[in-house]
Amino acid sequence: MSASSPPASEPAARATRAPLADRSVESLDWPRILEALAERASTRLGRERCLELSFFDDVIRARASLAEAAEMMALHEAGLAPPLGSIEDVREHVDASLKGEILAGPVLVQVAHTLEGLDRLWRHLVGQATLAPKLHVVAGRIRPLPDLAAWLQASFDSRCELSASTYPQLSSLRGRKSKLHSSIRGTLESLRGEDRFSDSLQDDFLAMRNDRYVVPVKAASKRGGLGIVHDTSGSGQTVFVEPWEVIELNNDLKMADAELRQEELRILRDLTERVALVAGDVRRSLDAAAHLDLVSAKALLGIDLECSVPDVPDRPMLQLRDARHPILALRGVDVVPNDVDLGRRVQALVLSGPNTGGKTVTLKTLGLAALMVKAGMPIPAAPESSVGFFGRVLTDIGDQQDVEEDLSTFSGHVLCLVEVLQELERTDEPALVLVDEIAVGTDPVQGAALGRALLLALLERGALLATTTHYPELKALSATDERFASGRVEFDAEAGRPTYRLTVGKPGSSHALDVAARVGLPSPILALAREYLDPTTADVEDLLAGLESELNAAREARRTADENRRAARVELDEVRAERDRLQRRERDMERDLRARFEQEVRGYRASVRGAMREIRQRGDEAAVERARQRINEGAAAVRERLGSEAPAPSVDRLDPASLEVGAPVRVASLGKEACVVTLPDRRGRLTVEVDGLRLQVKAADLERSRGGPAPREKKKKRPRPTPPRNPEAEVAASGGTESAFRAEHNTLDLRGERVDEALERTDRFMDDASLNNVPFVFLLHGHGTGALKKAIRQHLRRSSYAEEFAPGERGQGGDGITVVKIKL
Repeated sequence: MSASSPPASEPAARATRAPLADRSVESLDWPRILEALAERASTRLGRERCLELSFFDDVIRARASLAEAAEMMALHEAGLAPPLGSIEDVREHVDASLKGEILAGPVLVQVAHTLEGLDRLWRHLVGQATLAPKLHVVAGRIRPLPDLAAWLQASFDSRCELSASTYPQLSSLRGRKSKLHSSIRGTLESLRGEDRFSDSLQDDFLAMRNDRYVVPVKAASKRGGLGIVHDTSGSGQTVFVEPWEVIELNNDLKMADAELRQEELRILRDLTERVALVAGDVRRSLDAAAHLDLVSAKALLGIDLECSVPDVPDRPMLQLRDARHPILALRGVDVVPNDVDLGRRVQALVLSGPNTGGKTVTLKTLGLAALMVKAGMPIPAAPESSVGFFGRVLTDIGDQQDVEEDLSTFSGHVLCLVEVLQELERTDEPALVLVDEIAVGTDPVQGAALGRALLLALLERGALLATTTHYPELKALSATDERFASGRVEFDAEAGRPTYRLTVGKPGSSHALDVAARVGLPSPILALAREYLDPTTADVEDLLAGLESELNAAREARRTADENRRAARVELDEVRAERDRLQRRERDMERDLRARFEQEVRGYRASVRGAMREIRQRGDEAAVERARQRINEGAAAVRERLGSEAPAPSVDRLDPASLEVGAPVRVASLGKEACVVTLPDRRGRLTVEVDGLRLQVKAADLERSRGGPAPREKKKKRPRPTPPRNPEAEVAASGGTESAFRAEHNTLDLRGERVDEALERTDRFMDDASLNNVPFVFLLHGHGTGALKKAIRQHLRRSSYAEEFAPGERGQGGDGITVVKIKL
């Protein structure tokens, strides 16, 4: 436009501009997001859906789409990604079948593969109904057609030709055609050897003209009566002659070929009609598969960007935690995550800070988060984030200058904000407005005033907004209007560069001179600029810079404290792990010791029983003395081994003078609860009872009871009587069980006990009876359901203690009691 040309009117300029909504989406680089999405689709249908992705009109559908994306992310992360790769776009072929066109073999094979892929996809998601219920509903729109897929697959061979094994009639037709080919070639080979052809042939090969076999003959011989001329070569030197001898054979070959083609066409028509019958189902299935591929692409992009599915409240708001710009993250840039809270307490966020410090990136991060939620996509932020549903996301980002339309930078921005205000007045849908460098490009004083007026106008129309500015007057709005919050992108004064970390609550210095120095502006110019600074402005800049330095120092101190706390936590975890390891080792040692103790006790008891048998058999004092000596040696060996192998635990030692007969104690070397039987002698030894076995231990090996099982003498629950030794009274009863006399000392009451506990008590009771030379015991089990009685008697059949047993006689208690004769 020349200087003399009249300026374009504002309506004309407005008419040539793209719609505001389109410019807003474009300024946020939304097409780059769609391209990244399409790169992660598995099918052509899915890629189309990604590139044409539109925004939802209501929050309910957006939430549903986000829920689908969350389920798909879970499937991918669990290694259960849906199989989508074999599904091809066969919509055009399916539509052609509806129009009556006959589909070729390769196309029908492609349809078969797609139907198989749809069936696999359906089966996969049906199997994941618990983990992905919403995707299972989408998969329900797929109609599996395995029979048609199998029939189409079986109809063709590996070359996509109709299969002769599936259609036997093709085999005979193809065989006839093949034989005719062989017959014609054989006839022509023999003719070429005859004299009438040998001088006339131009070359030694066979050719086909009009689907008929011919031979190349010299043009001079074409009137020699060799046959019918079908064609002439380009040079005119050769004519192609069909010999008279093969005319009928060629006719037969043409007929055979026509019959074969007709049969193949009939089969292809039949298969095509089968596809046409289910065309609607195939189209709906492809639509569902395309939707699933789109959701899968969203999930893959979400995984690559470490996204999460935010909460979508009913109110318009942006509460982002550790938010990152998705496009920068896709490029592999180490993006600094930031927190932003807009819409809960404040309605407007005014961002300030150095140039190239990330203010515009922050605006775009907010806008892309809102758009991604509108499109049902996870956002690159922590799971604690919340993003409301915005009906409109309007921006004024980038240079709006247009020389052809006579728009300066300032007028372009103003015109864009006029459109934003008009759009806000048009509907009352929740809107997010993002303005980069509001009212820039004009006189600073007037620009600041205009910027403040525009921000207030936007708020009055109900919009949430975020803007960037270098105007001090706009930075200070949060001090007088609670609807505003100030934020700054921090600057590292020592390094002379921005940190890209956003802090909300305090305005930031623009650091214009610092940035200019970093990019190479000469020092004399910088010094002169500092002299020209207004003193008040310089003081404010210095104050803001000082606040940033203090904040950076505080943040560094906090980082150090966090590192120290993490190190202390790691060390504490290691100490706890070592403690748990030592406790497990101690428990294992105690368990091993107890096992050895039980083994020693069993051996000791066997030794005692052997000694008692020897006493009864020989009946002399020498045998009694030897048995006593063997018992003492065995007990001493047990004590010595247990004392030498036992760990040295810390115990709560007892004063020997405080011991009383019947008092509960704990034998430290055994780790067992015990009961005092005798008081300590002059050497500090005493007798205790452990699990029915009396042992002599040192008083120094005792500790206070830990509240374990009470000694047998102290049990209130049906105590197990220890039969006293009374040989004189019981020898007379050494006949059959019917002669046994029941008394309190030889009767064990098992009524009401569980089977395993009753059998264990029975063995201990019979063991004591054997040691004390009691010939008969009475096991009182009652009648009940009969289960306990049956179990006891089955157990007695295998017991080494029972010589014989029988139900009690009437005088002994009847069938509710079992009388056992003990092996002595």
